[in-house]
Amino acid sequence: MRIQVRFTAKGAVRLPWRYPELLMGVFYRWVHAGNFSLGQRLHSEGFEADGHRYKGYTFSWLRAAHTRSESQGLRLKPPFYWQVSSPLSALIEALIQGIWKEPQVALGRALVQVERVEVLSEHLPAEGPIRVRTLSPIVVSTIEVSEDGRKRKVFLSPDDRAFSRILWQNLCRKAQALGKPIPTEEGLFLPVRTHSRLIQVHNTHVRAYAGEFLYQGPIEVFQIGYQAGFGERNGQGFGMVEVVKKSLKRQPR
Repeated sequence: MRIQVRFTAKGAVRLPWRYPELLMGVFYRWVHAGNFSLGQRLHSEGFEADGHRYKGYTFSWLRAAHTRSESQGLRLKPPFYWQVSSPLSALIEALIQGIWKEPQVALGRALVQVERVEVLSEHLPAEGPIRVRTLSPIVVSTIEVSEDGRKRKVFLSPDDRAFSRILWQNLCRKAQALGKPIPTEEGLFLPVRTHSRLIQVHNTHVRAYAGEFLYQGPIEVFQIGYQAGFGERNGQGFGMVEVVKKSLKRQPR
C-alpha cells in the first residue's frame, strides 16, 4: 500500500541536507498517534529474518516543482510531495489516522501543513523485465575482513557483481520476515543509468545510488521490494522506486 502526502507552507521552505532524518521522525510521530502499540513495536522490534531486522516500510525524498540547492541544504517552493509505502496495510492506515490528528508538523525549523493524502494505485507489470526509477537512493553493502581479521563495511556500486546478489538476498530475507514464500529462482537487479550520493545519516556517512535500474525475476518478489524498499536502510528513507512506464511507439503511417 502506497500513499502520497501533499504538503503546503507559507512561502518557500528551507531544509537541511539531512532532512530524510526529519521525515523519519514525522513518520513515527504520526504512526504513534494513529496506533501507539504498532508504532512502539515497529520502532523497537520491526520484523526479523536470519538475524536481520526490517522495518517493513520505506519512503521517498521530497519532490517539488521548484527546488534549489543551497550551501546548507534545499529550498523548496510549495506544494511538495512525499510518498510512503508498506506491505502492511495496518501500518499505512495508522499513518493516515495520525496525519489527520496532527496535520501540521515541523520539519526542522519549517512549519508545514498536510493539504491532501492520496492512496496511489499499485498496478505493477505482470512480468519482467521491469525498469524502475529511484524515489530515494538505494544502499547495498557487505562486510569485508582484512588479513589481520579486521572487519569493515563496504558500500557497493551497482557496477559491482556482488551488488545484485546481495540485494536479492536482502529481498529474500524480507519475504521471510513478512511470512511470504521464499523464491527458489534468483533474480537480477541491474543498473541502467545511476549516480552516487554520499549522505550523512545519524552521524554516519552512507554511500547510496540513485537513477534507473532493471529488475528481472519473480513478480511477487518485486512487489516486496516495491512496497518495503530495495536494499538497506529503508526505514531511514532509502530504496523506494517507481516503475518507469514504457513509452508508446509511434505507429507508421
